Formats: sequence, C-alpha cells, structure tokens
Amino acid sequence: MVSNSDYADGYTNAYAEAMEWAFELYGPLNVPRVWIPEKAFVEAVRDGHSLSFTRKTQEGFFGLGIGTQARILPTWNEFALADNFEGQVPSEFIERHHWETHAIETREESYSLEIIEEDDVISAFLDEHAPDSSARPGNPEIQFWGCVRSDDGEIASIAAITQWESGEYMLSSVGTHSQMRGKGYAQKVIAGLLGLAYDRGIERVNLVVLSSNTPAISAYKKIGFKEIGKFISYSL
Repeated sequence: MVSNSDYADGYTNAYAEAMEWAFELYGPLNVPRVWIPEKAFVEAVRDGHSLSFTRKTQEGFFGLGIGTQARILPTWNEFALADNFEGQVPSEFIERHHWETHAIETREESYSLEIIEEDDVISAFLDEHAPDSSARPGNPEIQFWGCVRSDDGEIASIAAITQWESGEYMLSSVGTHSQMRGKGYAQKVIAGLLGLAYDRGIERVNLVVLSSNTPAISAYKKIGFKEIGKFISYSL
C-alpha cells in the first residue's frame, strides 16, 4: 500500500474520510458509494478534484479512478477510470468496457406492478429474452422482482431491485419480451419498482449500463435517472 508521504493532497485508509471526500467533490450522488463497500475498502488517494479508491476483490485489488488526474496505483490488477482521464494507462492493461452509473431518488407515486416470486418463470423469461442479465433468481443480492404484463396476460417486462455489498440498491436485469419492445413496458416495470422501493423505505436506486446501450440509457433518463459517472474498465 502507499503512504501519506507519497501524496501531497491527501491519503487515507479510513473509509469514512474517503467517503467524505467523495461527497465533498461529487455530491451525494457519487460513484464511490456504489462501488466501494466498507468491508472491502483499502485506501483512497486525493489529487485536487480527482480521487483514486482501492478495494479488495477475490482476484486482488480493484481500483476506481475519478477525475482527470486520478492516480493508477501499483497494487491494482484491474481498474476503472473516468472517461475524462488525462493520464497514461500502463501498456500491460487492456481496455475492456465503456460503462456508466446512473442514480435516482425514489418518490411516492401510483404504479402498477406485479411482484413475481416464481424462480423458474423468471429464469425462463431471462434465458429467452435477456440472456446477458447479471442478476438471477437465487442470487443473495436480490431484494424483489417485479413484472408487467401485456393485455393478454403474458409477461412483457421484468426487472429486479438488488442490494450490493456497498449497501446501495441497484436496478438490475431489466428484460423485455423480444416481441414487445418499443411499447413502453420497460419504463412501466422500472417505474413500478421505484414506487415499490419507496414504499419499502429505499431512498435511492442506482444502475450500471454499457455506454453503447443508448436505447436503455434514453429510457432511464426519461424516467428521471441522472448520470453520475462514465468509466472505462481495464484489466491485465
């Protein structure tokens, strides 16, 4: 690990102080609180308006660099840098994905949503219509699933609210029937989940999406999600 003497602007291995920096620089809707759980936090380095966070993973250490001058620390074996990063990425690392994080404050509203608890039904729907979904029935982070149906009673869209290690709640595995896309079903299921989340005392919901998925991003923004960071992932 690094030491305070290595960095003029700031170094800390105290999670609370690191999160205070994130709040000070980026406001209450910030990416570190989503991606950096306290139990896995290692250290944070501050350079002006840039921050570098390190967290433990099963494979080693993951780094999150925010801002134009974020430090790439030597302990990182994988990391994500803000897309406005101005430094040089070591040549041994390969660029993987462009992605972004969005967030929304939940609110009281009327909604129409069916809670769905049949794991086999959920799995079959995702396998056919959203096979790349990351959250699946049985995953410990699942909080609840919801769906909306077409006029003939067939499931049109499905999604879940999950809770990550950081404690933050996420919108996950949004999937729409392949023959029913473009009809607003995804927006309906998301709005319903946000309303239900509010009813259950969840104040904020986040999501992660590939930057290339412009139709989904457009739908999220129409609902009210705000972009809180764009990143590029790298690994060895």
